[in-house]
Amino acid sequence: MRWLRVGLAPAACRRLQSGHWTAPSAAAVRGLVTAQKTKPVKRFYKAAQADWNEDSRAWRVLLDGKPVRTPKGSLLFLPTEKLAESITAEWSAQDGTVRPQDMPLTTLACTTLDLVQPEPAACVDRLIPYLMTDTLCFEDGEEKVAQMQRAEWGPVRQWFEGHVGVTLAVTNGLLPPAHGEGTVESIREKLLGRSEWDLCSLEVATHTAKSLVVGLALLDREDVEVEDALRWALLEEHLQIERWGLVEGAHDVAHDEMLKWLVACRRFVAARREGATADA
Repeated sequence: MRWLRVGLAPAACRRLQSGHWTAPSAAAVRGLVTAQKTKPVKRFYKAAQADWNEDSRAWRVLLDGKPVRTPKGSLLFLPTEKLAESITAEWSAQDGTVRPQDMPLTTLACTTLDLVQPEPAACVDRLIPYLMTDTLCFEDGEEKVAQMQRAEWGPVRQWFEGHVGVTLAVTNGLLPPAHGEGTVESIREKLLGRSEWDLCSLEVATHTAKSLVVGLALLDREDVEVEDALRWALLEEHLQIERWGLVEGAHDVAHDEMLKWLVACRRFVAARREGATADA
C-alpha cells in the first residue's frame, strides 16, 4: 500500500498492497492526495501516538513507534500538537480495517506536504479561477430566488470584501462577474501570504462549496458554522428541495460528502492554528 508509508518491514508492507493513495490527475480540481481502496485493508499496527521530534522541531504520528510517511515518502511532520493528536485519533479509530476515506485530516496533511508545500503559488493559481465562477456572485433570474440569495449571500460577500480589501461584482447572466480593478491581484497577494496548511484546506473547502467566498468565511470566521457554509453553497438547491422534495440516495449522499470535507477543513485549520508559532 503506497498511500502512507510507515517504515514497516517488507512482510508488513506486503499486507498493505490492497490499496494505495495517489496524486490526482492534472484535471482534478480538488487536488487531493486521494485514497483509492478496492477492498478492506487489515489494521497492521497496535498503537498510534503523537510524538514530538526534537531534531525537526515538529510533531509526527507514530504507528507502533514507526513514523508515518506521505505517499511521496516524506515524513509526516506536523506543525502543532493539536493537529498531530487529531490525526493520531483517526488512526486509533480504525477498528479492524484501515479506511482511508474515513481519515480526511490525514488526507489533508499528506496533500499539504506532497502537493501544496512544494508549490504554494500553484495552489493559489488553482484558487483564483473560482472568482470568475463563484457561486455567491451569481444571482438567479427568478426574483423570488434572487431576493433570498441577496439576503443570505449579501452579508457574506460584504464580509469577504472587507476581509480581503476588494470589491466583488455580481451577475445574473451567463457571463462571469466583472470584479473591480485589481481584485484578482489583491486576492492573489493575500492568499500567497497564507501558510501551506491553510492553503490546502482553503482549496478543498473552495472546491467543495464551489466558492472562494464561502471557503474563506468557513476558515476565517469564528461565527460561521459548517452548516452555514453548506447552506450558502447549496442555497438554490435547498430552495428546489423545499419546493420539490429530497431525492434520497442522491441529494442526501452528496450533501453528506460535502459536509464531511467542510468539517474536516474547519477542524484541520483550527488544529493547525492552535498553539502555532508565527512561522508555522
